[in-house]
Amino acid sequence: MIARLPSSPRRRSLGLSLVEILVGVAIGLIGIVAIFQAVAVWSKHTQSISSGGDAQIAGTLALFNIERDLKQAGHGFGRATMQVMGCPVDATGTAPFQMRAVDIAASAGGRPDRINVLYGNSSFYVDQDTFTNSTATSKKLRRRGGFKPGDLAIVAVNPGASAATASCQLIEITKDDDADGYTVNHDTTPYTSYYAASSPPVAPRFNSAASAPLFATGTIYNLGPEPRLDSWSIEANRVLTRTDLLNGSAPMQIAEGVINLKAEYGVDSSGNGQIESTEWTAVAPTNWSQVLAIRVAVLVRSRQFERTRDAGASGVQAVTPTAANPYYFGDPAGRKFRMTNVDGATDSFDDTTADPNNWRFYRYKVYERVIPLRNLLWGTFG
Repeated sequence: MIARLPSSPRRRSLGLSLVEILVGVAIGLIGIVAIFQAVAVWSKHTQSISSGGDAQIAGTLALFNIERDLKQAGHGFGRATMQVMGCPVDATGTAPFQMRAVDIAASAGGRPDRINVLYGNSSFYVDQDTFTNSTATSKKLRRRGGFKPGDLAIVAVNPGASAATASCQLIEITKDDDADGYTVNHDTTPYTSYYAASSPPVAPRFNSAASAPLFATGTIYNLGPEPRLDSWSIEANRVLTRTDLLNGSAPMQIAEGVINLKAEYGVDSSGNGQIESTEWTAVAPTNWSQVLAIRVAVLVRSRQFERTRDAGASGVQAVTPTAANPYYFGDPAGRKFRMTNVDGATDSFDDTTADPNNWRFYRYKVYERVIPLRNLLWGTFG
């Protein structure tokens, strides 16, 4: 009988061969590549979603702030007649302006517009009054209650038969304690504001000693102590800014990523109480009693550069090709935003040039809103 010898322990512990190790490494590398590809795709989508969220916030902030201003437009002078509304205002201490609730400086070819919004902030519910016995430094009002030292006001005289023919001047009320109970002063003497009674006297900013009485009678519109003439515009090719022209403040950045701004007046020329599709215009109206609303469109660009969406013949396709040029106010045929390079220069690319300066390789969103001019609507029926 032949005895079987047990297997050698050394033979049983030889381990994996080189081929087996290489196969395991190859499988691991394939897994790592797959993981990195998944992470890259996830990161790309995350960046797109994040930048899209930032653009959405920018568009929301832009429309919210513009709408808030436009809802106040005309406060203090909403009852002005057609012959007065829009009159050129001579203003000492600041540049002349027009007494318009909204002034749209339209730009041709889809370029950004500029919107000026004028409103007062008097809290006394007193806007329009008439005056008599005008002098260079005083006006005798029919009722002076609500007109306080520190208020700014616009006086309008000699209106003609057509629109905006009145002569208008900005004054700063400095005194309302005349014994007759009707007269307010607007001289150059330092005075104490009704709104800062504990403060030392200050010199008026908007009165001139050389100002002569315009006419004996006219109308006066109370703008309160801190009226605003806000100018909305696009600066640095991607920032919505607001500048207070009346007080000479520096431009304030409101929202980044906003690259275009368009606006139009809604003029009810037919008198049916509605704004038809053909009654929207960028031309300033002559009869402000027919202006019911303003519509605004802002174009926001995502900050994420996206190289491709699908592989075309060149291997590259823009996420916003030329044919998808964003449009505004529901008119893809004729009302398209003017697109430029990202740096603001004239467009110099095509749909297949994946350059970070090519506007086509970014995503866009248009935000639009119709905003009623309530102060003008109330003034019409006041």
